[in-house]
Amino acid sequence: MRPIFRYTAVALLVGLSFQHSTAAQRSPQLANSSELPPSAEEVASATGILPLLQRLQEITLLTPASINPWEVLSLRQEIVEDVLSSSLQVDATIAQIDNEIAQAGELRGYLADKRDRAINMLNLSSLAIGGTLGIVSSALQLSTNLARAGNATGIVSGTVTSTLSAIGLKEQKGKERQFTFPSKMLAKLFNRPADTNSEYPPAVWEFITSVAPTDPDKITRQERLIRTWVQVKRIDSPDTPSGKVKIEHVTSRPSDNYKLTIDDLEDRGAMLQDLRAKLSLMKRDLGLLLQALPKMPSGSFPR
Repeated sequence: MRPIFRYTAVALLVGLSFQHSTAAQRSPQLANSSELPPSAEEVASATGILPLLQRLQEITLLTPASINPWEVLSLRQEIVEDVLSSSLQVDATIAQIDNEIAQAGELRGYLADKRDRAINMLNLSSLAIGGTLGIVSSALQLSTNLARAGNATGIVSGTVTSTLSAIGLKEQKGKERQFTFPSKMLAKLFNRPADTNSEYPPAVWEFITSVAPTDPDKITRQERLIRTWVQVKRIDSPDTPSGKVKIEHVTSRPSDNYKLTIDDLEDRGAMLQDLRAKLSLMKRDLGLLLQALPKMPSGSFPR
């Protein structure tokens, strides 16, 4: 009986050791690889929630009798509170971006209306003056004695029409106006100083400056936005003189005294829209993080 008992005890100890080593290998990496989507894992790291989530994952590997239900409740509550706090920070950042978009759009609309009215007046004046002088020129040329006067009137008609057309082409650019709204949410993306109300919460900025799991070039979201803006000609390369001037315009504040054109305001609004869309993905990833919270085994809590 003693040899049989000895072999049984050895087998039991080996089995327990194997189970313990397997759990030890699974628990540190479970939250990173098995259950968390890559985007949710990234946002969990950016917001500082990942250690809490890993601890909660480790607890779920224990037997129900070994689980402390109050620790589980505390961890879940802390995770949910952190997710809610991060979500509100994203909302606050997007709200500031929306305000700047609205103000830039209002000023752009005002300048565009003035430009369109000026161009319409020039076009009508060109038609009226050119048509009138053309008729007079043709009428004068009916008489041999007034032919020279008719030719001169025709020349004047052509000169006036060409002048008004040249003025109309110049007016296409529109007037310039200073952007007086105290916000420059694009400034920090170009490593320019930002105002107090244009700063990003740490978790949001960590998200912008991190690499998206699906990015083919493995560059940060900040770099991806800038590269896209260069490709679609919103700005020139930030290293070029023209690119630096454009960046100063799209990140200007009232104290800079820059006068922006319609194109500057249009580019500024479009770039802010792109930034807003990128930040909205953080809320999606926060939702995925909550969905990835582990389910507790039945019998973990006392009845």
